[in-house]
Amino acid sequence: MKKLAIAMATAGLITTVAPGLAQAGELDDMKIALQKLQERIAQLEAQPKAAPSPATNAPVLSASSLGANASVTAYGKLDLFTEYNSGGGKGDRLALESGGLNGSRLGVKGGADINQGLRAVFQLEAGIFANKGTLAQGGRLFGRQAYAGIEGKYGRLTAGRQYSPLYNAIISYDAFEQGYGSPTTDGNVSTGSTRFDSALVYASPKFHGLSANAMLALGGETGRNSEALGLAVNYETGPFEISLAYQDDDHASSTTTRSENAFVGVGYQIMKTKLLAGYGQAATTPDGGSRTTRHEWMLGSRTAATASGQLLLSYGEGRTENATPNNKGSVATIGWVETIGAQSRLYGIVSAHQNSAGSALVPLGTSSAGNYVINAGDSAYGLALGYQYWF
Repeated sequence: MKKLAIAMATAGLITTVAPGLAQAGELDDMKIALQKLQERIAQLEAQPKAAPSPATNAPVLSASSLGANASVTAYGKLDLFTEYNSGGGKGDRLALESGGLNGSRLGVKGGADINQGLRAVFQLEAGIFANKGTLAQGGRLFGRQAYAGIEGKYGRLTAGRQYSPLYNAIISYDAFEQGYGSPTTDGNVSTGSTRFDSALVYASPKFHGLSANAMLALGGETGRNSEALGLAVNYETGPFEISLAYQDDDHASSTTTRSENAFVGVGYQIMKTKLLAGYGQAATTPDGGSRTTRHEWMLGSRTAATASGQLLLSYGEGRTENATPNNKGSVATIGWVETIGAQSRLYGIVSAHQNSAGSALVPLGTSSAGNYVINAGDSAYGLALGYQYWF
């Protein structure tokens, strides 16, 4: 049809210019030819159009077919470190481990708009031991996180395997965020179960500095209670913040024990240094046994010492009331984290652990495949040199 249109335009041009170039008879012949050409074009346009080829009918995956503003992101983090341990009566240890500051992981996350102001979200995240190439979290495929939900101006509601509000509150006041040698990693400060299966989690929007995070994990067992409840409330104003958190794990993580945790954390930013403090109680009631209560506290700081380097300091203690023998433990840790690129950083950490006769706590990575082993009452020292890469 394009060729026909060009022919018509050419003929029209000739008709306009011809009077000055041709005789009247020649012009009449050209008009007759043009009339025949127009009749042929009309015949072609009247014919039914041919059916499109099968390839034209093939479905095409597009942003609109996925949902408005749809996004899917694959991501990951690899954290590997060399660890040297000493101090225990069983000897020293040298190892290459995974998950020093953060657990190594691979994941995919995304979402799509449902309508204006409401969005569907999801996340699937697998924990891995990068030094061995195996799955963490007991071999679960998506052991770190696996949830879907919705979010909007009234907050975010998700369902699946998720972090507990108590855990998120506690590590935000841990200078090492449960990294190597921190009080929350070795067990001096309890975080309760890190994640819960079959959990409903609601996160509120922030209102005048106040926000909340609530969780209900459903055990789903016939004739038996195995649920967990969690709540964390946070308030921020200027350089100051405070959080309160509580968790009641009624046989969700253990078939024979009920655990309750309460925590309060305070943070304050002074120039380039964030000061952190936290106090917690962990109560454990075994079925048919006596209730025990553990008292725990920690202090720490994060300082942006240089444009690319961060200094981390932490100290923590924990003990169980009336424990025989005394199981008090303490840990002091210093670390340096150096950012060396947009997607990588190096770190070095030194950690010292002191144990009473009933305690055997050692420095650990946040998600290590193995750990140092000592006798109760031994001291334990650790040096970790690590590298992280994320994408």
